Amino acid sequence: EPPKGQEGGPAGAHRPRAPAGQKDNRPPDRFQLTFPLRTNYMYAKVKKSLPEMYAFSICMWIKSSASPGMGTPFSYAVPGQANELVLIEWGNNPMEILINDKVAKLPFAINDGKWHHICVTWTTRDGVWEAYQDGTQTGNGENLAPYHPIKPQGVLVLGQEQVR
Repeated sequence: EPPKGQEGGPAGAHRPRAPAGQKDNRPPDRFQLTFPLRTNYMYAKVKKSLPEMYAFSICMWIKSSASPGMGTPFSYAVPGQANELVLIEWGNNPMEILINDKVAKLPFAINDGKWHHICVTWTTRDGVWEAYQDGTQTGNGENLAPYHPIKPQGVLVLGQEQVR
């Protein structure tokens, strides 16, 4: 069940309700994604390309009871580098973030069948990263692909790892 005071379909897009008397600026329900089965053909590909990035935040609502591992909720590949920016959880390992094939383990506990809001932030300066689950910082580190800007003109896929 989604967190109290929030609504949405089975896959996410759980958003706070607009206060009474205020316009509801929530995106339409078409931004919800459901992956009911683990397959190699269920995914969403973003059509717009990304610019070169020196910092980012990735946030999402996620629900999984997958064991072992939930797979790859987020994958950004550029020519010559399939793992430019990836969130992945495989086997009995914790979720990881990969930037240019460099890895940091993310201290999330999300495979309990409940909705969780997760965020990962990163900056190229010293490769500093932070992880948040349900509004609480759960981890941080540095030296994750320091001074490596995220390359532009790649392909962003949700729900599937990319092999190039």
